[in-house]
Amino acid sequence: MFQPSGALLVTFHDVSAEKALSLLATSRAGLSESEVNARLSKYGYNELRKEGRASPVLLFIGQFRNFLILLLVAATAISLFLREFIEAGAMLSIILLSAVLGFVQEFRAERAIEALEKISAPTARVVRNGQAVKVAARELVPGDIILLEAGDVVPADSRVIESVSLQIDESSLTGESLPSAKVTAVFKPETSIADQENMAFMGTVVTYGKGRAVVTSTGMSTEFGRIASSIQATPDTKTPLQAKFEQMARQIGAAVLVLVFFVFVGGLLQGELSFAKLFVFALSLVVATVPSALPAIVTISLALGAKTLAARNMIIKKLPAAESLGSVTIICSDKTGTITRNEMTVTRIFADDTVISVSGSGYDPTGRFSASGRELDPKDIELLLRIGFLCNNAKLSKTDAGWNVVGDPTEGSLVVLARKGGLSEESLVEGYSPVQELPFDSERKMMSVVYKVKGARDMVAYVKGAPDVLLRSCDKVLRNGKVYRLDAKERQRILETNDAFAGGALRVLGLAYRELPLMAEYSVDSVEANLVFVGLVGMIDPPREEVRAAVSQCHEAGIRVMVITGDHALTAKAVARQIGLFSEGDLILTGEKVERMSEHELAKIIDSVRIIARALPIQKSKVVDALKSKGYVVAMTGDGVNDAPALKKADIGIAMGITGTDVAKEVSKGILADDNFATIVNAVAEGRNIYDKMIKSTRYLLSCNVGEIITVFFAIMLRLPLPLVPLQILLMNLVTDGVPALGLGVEPAEGDVMKRPPRNPKEKPITGSSLLMIILFGIVMGAGTLFIFNFYYDQNNASSLRLAQTAAFTTLVLFEMFAVLGSRSLSPFRKLNPFTNKWLLGGVALSVLIQVAVVYVPFLQPVFSTVPLGLGEWVRILIVSSLGFVLMELGKFFITQPNNHASAASISI
Repeated sequence: MFQPSGALLVTFHDVSAEKALSLLATSRAGLSESEVNARLSKYGYNELRKEGRASPVLLFIGQFRNFLILLLVAATAISLFLREFIEAGAMLSIILLSAVLGFVQEFRAERAIEALEKISAPTARVVRNGQAVKVAARELVPGDIILLEAGDVVPADSRVIESVSLQIDESSLTGESLPSAKVTAVFKPETSIADQENMAFMGTVVTYGKGRAVVTSTGMSTEFGRIASSIQATPDTKTPLQAKFEQMARQIGAAVLVLVFFVFVGGLLQGELSFAKLFVFALSLVVATVPSALPAIVTISLALGAKTLAARNMIIKKLPAAESLGSVTIICSDKTGTITRNEMTVTRIFADDTVISVSGSGYDPTGRFSASGRELDPKDIELLLRIGFLCNNAKLSKTDAGWNVVGDPTEGSLVVLARKGGLSEESLVEGYSPVQELPFDSERKMMSVVYKVKGARDMVAYVKGAPDVLLRSCDKVLRNGKVYRLDAKERQRILETNDAFAGGALRVLGLAYRELPLMAEYSVDSVEANLVFVGLVGMIDPPREEVRAAVSQCHEAGIRVMVITGDHALTAKAVARQIGLFSEGDLILTGEKVERMSEHELAKIIDSVRIIARALPIQKSKVVDALKSKGYVVAMTGDGVNDAPALKKADIGIAMGITGTDVAKEVSKGILADDNFATIVNAVAEGRNIYDKMIKSTRYLLSCNVGEIITVFFAIMLRLPLPLVPLQILLMNLVTDGVPALGLGVEPAEGDVMKRPPRNPKEKPITGSSLLMIILFGIVMGAGTLFIFNFYYDQNNASSLRLAQTAAFTTLVLFEMFAVLGSRSLSPFRKLNPFTNKWLLGGVALSVLIQVAVVYVPFLQPVFSTVPLGLGEWVRILIVSSLGFVLMELGKFFITQPNNHASAASISI
């Protein structure tokens, strides 16, 4: 669009080329330097405004915007007030560890993105003062005449005024997998961007031909610019993990205050302790009850998960996104380059009145030819393969990254086909010398190349084009090596095969040839008539081979997959069927229909929609909104600028690392380094495992902390002396329950992690049933500890108090050790190899060793108010504390697992 008067927006696809030049006050000779400078002052530079990335300082400060960390900061402040400097220092270390790990991950991700970024169209060739010159792309202005040829990146939105077989790959903007053939004709005002074939858009790539265009919009006024504006206007969304753990931290904070309040009030009512002593003890309980190891466990689990994901080609920009992948209930995926390879591949051939299947996928030149279940010798169709290879300008090459095509993807597929059939470039170049090319154009829809055949007197023209148009120029047909007259019946048979191929979403080309006499110059009329029809080739951008299994796993895990693409509905449906995504009853919508629907109307049918075809960016965002309104946790994968608004709006945006645009990478929360959809499945499994580990650790820590509080509360209510001293409580919270809990953070994934429905996104991390089990565990733990305490406490013997306290202290510690061993799985009494988590075993061993040291090392005994224990005491303590393992296992029968309660929306497969 352009603003000639500063008031009205003008479109250019619906006016002639001459009218466009007039509206832009320019000519085919281009602008003068003075006019360029004036327009540059008025419209600014041709560049997109980028949101500044956070500085390292701000990244670090951002790690403290976490309610659980703030809760720990408050506990640290209380410890300082109590002059418990060791405890305060330890908690401060945990806070800093969590912040540093989060900062390092985000900082590395930022650097990784910078390494992936590439500058698009740094220069442009432009006509100014009637001369072709090269200028910086950022200095283009509306009205400039730009020159385009194969390999160029279009530097600004432009109206095509000249086209010589000009084709542009617009997949980064529209999602269309095939290049758009550009013309100068006028289109209707309502024509969508994807169908505006007389416009060239900023950031798209010229794949074939050449042309001229007049710049209509620059910078933020381009289509890319408008997308960038919508991205910047979209607020960042919190990941499900961030929201849930903020909620859980508030739950913990409230529970801590309530429990400690009851202990404090109960103590006052009993009157056994002075107000000052009870107040100090209550503050110690506050510090002890806050699970100080939890932030470290969460951060370490996320960091390890992010590291694992990076090894599996998923770069996580922010740590919480590592877990959030496990919470998705639907993946909205682009088709081109994500589900498919973005590599056109010939899969069907019609030659010698036979339909031939071709195996292989993408640009790898390996494959077989077969018909009716039997393998064919490609020499039988060598002429067809040769025509495809020589009537062509694409080149196939191999790099360390694999096979790739330079040039038009359709032509590239014909080169690959010939190589599969055993033809080599060396032999063809040696045997055939190009004489003249008649380039493809959108009016005659054919391309011809005349060759001189080594050792032959005459020339030969190899021709390819749209089958229906090509057939009009054919009067003969090649069958089994012989040339026959092409009659009406055979012509109809070829057209029916063409329709069948097209009905299977294949792009179809016809191939033909003609022997020619030696001439000074060849023309369309002299070449493209009286042709011999050789055959048809049908090609498609095939799905990645591993995607079908990945989609199947998503279904098994209760995760829906929806394709949102700029491609045509027929093509998208064919690909969806191949990967097992589309079945009877599923709906296909077009972007145009989505645009006409209200949000309420779209939300009503969104559960049945499998494919959104011909979608524009604003429509993708609308679909994400509809899904989120129905309670879905939405992951959006994509690579193009067209995906960026929806990537940012989705709960989890995942950009492609290889083909992804800078804009897509900038707004996403994760990047697929290998552009492989199947990597999503591994990421989801790892994300679910991360959440499992957090739930296990949280339940374990809260169960033990509640047990400590209830022990003290019961003792006060029963008018017993305090069974623990404050330093013992602080040691348990800091070391003996925290260290083993860290071991839970590296627990391997359970076998059924991808066989459960997604967890209910509305469910709290600590459910009602979990909370009940935590309290029941705490009651039994408290009762068992008081049983041991009372067993050794003798009111008439003052010295028995330290023995009773030591026994109670040790009972609590061993209760926690048994409990952590019972917390390794979410399922009851699951058979686990005890040696698969050596970190946990090490943590338990270290905690027990510390407890033994506290009990038996002479200089530690007065510090922690302990005395040595005998064998009899250890036996009784072990019998009682082993209930910790039994209780943890039995409790799993009554706890509703978060992952087993998907929302109604999420289990609709």
